[in-house]
Amino acid sequence: MTDLLLRIRNSVAEKKKTSVSQRDLETCGLRGIQLRRYQLDGVQWLTQCLKNQQGCILGDEMGLGKTCQTISLLVFMSGSLGDKGPFLVLSPLSVLENWRKELERFAPSLTVLCYKGDKERRAELQRETGRRDFHLLLTTYELCLKDASFLKRWKWKVLVVDEAHRLKNQNSLLHKVLTQFSVGFRVLLTGTPVQNNLLELYSLLSFVQPSVFTAEETDNFSSSYANIQSQPALAAELQSVLEPFLLRRVKSEVAVDLPKKTELLVYHGMSALQKKYYKAILMKDLKAFGNELGNKNRLLNILMNMRKCVDHPYLFDGVEPEPFEMGEHLVEASGKLCLLDSMLTYLHKGGHRILLFSQMTRMLDILQDYMEFRDYSYERLDGSVRGEERNLAVKNFSSRDVFVFLLSTKAGGVGLNLTAADTVIFVDSDFNPQNDLQAAARCHRIGQNRPVKVIRLLARDTVEEIMYSRAVSKLHLTNTVIEEGRFSLLDQAQSAAAGLQLSEILKFGVDKLLSSEESSVQEVKLEKILGPSRDGQWADEDLPIIREEEEEEEEEEEEEGSESDVQSMFHF
Repeated sequence: MTDLLLRIRNSVAEKKKTSVSQRDLETCGLRGIQLRRYQLDGVQWLTQCLKNQQGCILGDEMGLGKTCQTISLLVFMSGSLGDKGPFLVLSPLSVLENWRKELERFAPSLTVLCYKGDKERRAELQRETGRRDFHLLLTTYELCLKDASFLKRWKWKVLVVDEAHRLKNQNSLLHKVLTQFSVGFRVLLTGTPVQNNLLELYSLLSFVQPSVFTAEETDNFSSSYANIQSQPALAAELQSVLEPFLLRRVKSEVAVDLPKKTELLVYHGMSALQKKYYKAILMKDLKAFGNELGNKNRLLNILMNMRKCVDHPYLFDGVEPEPFEMGEHLVEASGKLCLLDSMLTYLHKGGHRILLFSQMTRMLDILQDYMEFRDYSYERLDGSVRGEERNLAVKNFSSRDVFVFLLSTKAGGVGLNLTAADTVIFVDSDFNPQNDLQAAARCHRIGQNRPVKVIRLLARDTVEEIMYSRAVSKLHLTNTVIEEGRFSLLDQAQSAAAGLQLSEILKFGVDKLLSSEESSVQEVKLEKILGPSRDGQWADEDLPIIREEEEEEEEEEEEEGSESDVQSMFHF
């Protein structure tokens, strides 16, 4: 047994089996929700951790109700243990309003102070805390950092950090500031307990149990478990280390009544204009390819420009016609938008509602112009949309018959509940697949009563294809699964393209792509690709395998995805 495991056994008492029922929680003040069996188990686990640990990580898969389990813990502490706080809850700005509403609905007995606003408003709230008591203070990471000196005044009984992968870097300002707070018990909530490597995992563990996972042991921990892929005994030992501190359940195990999620990967061609600029980007700085190490920044700049070109050539200054007039040229200039245009026509006719994700806010600008051009109803949320506008956008999409929600993967990919949609489209992909999984979970979550389709658009024979391919293979290769009592470990310490030189990535598919200067955009029979739908819902049946003879080599594959979902791939 390692020293670390021995330290854990000596410092953390074994959890005693206690029962927390729905009736117990209602007696304590829980209202407006009937917890599922696994959620009650989660609350019970949290109460056990509370008795003999400094903290814990609730790492349930996105969409399983980590918020309501945490609120139930605070209600239990207040009603059963007589502990009235104060409690501190930190969340991203995008989900602050959701936390406020759920606290109001599920825990009306708790007095909540929503700490937000400009400098003057916050100064007013600070004065107010001297005049009236509160049980719980709810605020954002950013305001916590700005007003840390004010928030340090309290001895917080519980600190809850939502989307806690923000603490994955021990040297980050948020991690350092929060460790200075006086806190009785720490609860970290994250649907992706491990995104990249063991150092990130250790950072979370050192936050919840600093007496065991000390800063000095960071490198030792990382090197001790570096070979868990090839050594099952080491993986089992790591599970034993994590077991007292991390609880993770996945939808396929505990939410068996959740409608099926089907994933489609659809490849598309490029317009003649895109090919022209793609070639120009490659040819502009050929010298950068001569020295991989010395020219890394130049090569990364080429990569970024290629990604922009694949999305839409109008992302470059001076490419769109002057004077600019809205017209079909907006669609025809991009193979990606041509395919998306056909898809949205089909989806609108079928009565579906869409979450449309892009990495780039300028691409969202183009998509917004497109929505206006086609007269589609839409809402938009990205990093530039603030406060009440964000809440209003989410509320409008959830309560009105809005067709499309335009979202940036970064700002709209965490914490939101958007089950009004039944279709997710990724216009472009994040190089970390975990981020896209987070984004897709906005609508495939508890509360969804319709089958969900997740559609990813990829430009064939481009950097987009190779980067996605490498990211996914990395995800599969280095996943030491911790589902079913284990946990998901994705070691992406290197880039998603590990094993390939950056210059090789940039040159991927170029010969085939540029063998003709003509557009490679093709018409697509969407009914066969997307599958049948009835009355605004995807028919919950397996996709047919499609075979079509075309001039270009095409293939369709069906394979089992995660959570017993279907993942299909189509080339056009």
